[in-house]
Amino acid sequence: MLRASLLILLCLSCACGPSPEASLEKAQKALAGGDYAAAAQSAAQGLAAGAQGATAWRLELAGLEAEARSKQASQVLARLTRLAAGPFAAQLGASLYVQTAGQLKQAGDAGGAIGVLDAGAKRLPQDAEIAKAIEQSKASGSPEELERLRSLGYVE
Repeated sequence: MLRASLLILLCLSCACGPSPEASLEKAQKALAGGDYAAAAQSAAQGLAAGAQGATAWRLELAGLEAEARSKQASQVLARLTRLAAGPFAAQLGASLYVQTAGQLKQAGDAGGAIGVLDAGAKRLPQDAEIAKAIEQSKASGSPEELERLRSLGYVE
């Protein structure tokens, strides 16, 4: 009976997968190595494993960065929208929108970067940091950025 109980316990512990903390470490290593798909997967696994508090926030940030660096603007915007409506809303500041937009732009998705700045401007309409980033894009943006700004009403 004891053997059967130990075997069941062992099987259950193996089936649960990595802990949220282990997933976070794996996601951070994957980000550092430029493996954004693996980083996103590890972040998702950590969140699915029941991460809470600071670990959950850090997993969300890892997932967000992985999506941005993979030029997945729609997923980035969906995550930002979900985070803005959840328990991490207070931590979702202008600097995160500007940083994420920069990551999208560096990855080659200038239009997606403008979309993130626009989402930040709508959520934090009086924020000077976001307004400055939009003004910089207007002054020195690529044709793609300027077209996106025009479509959103920032440029006439």
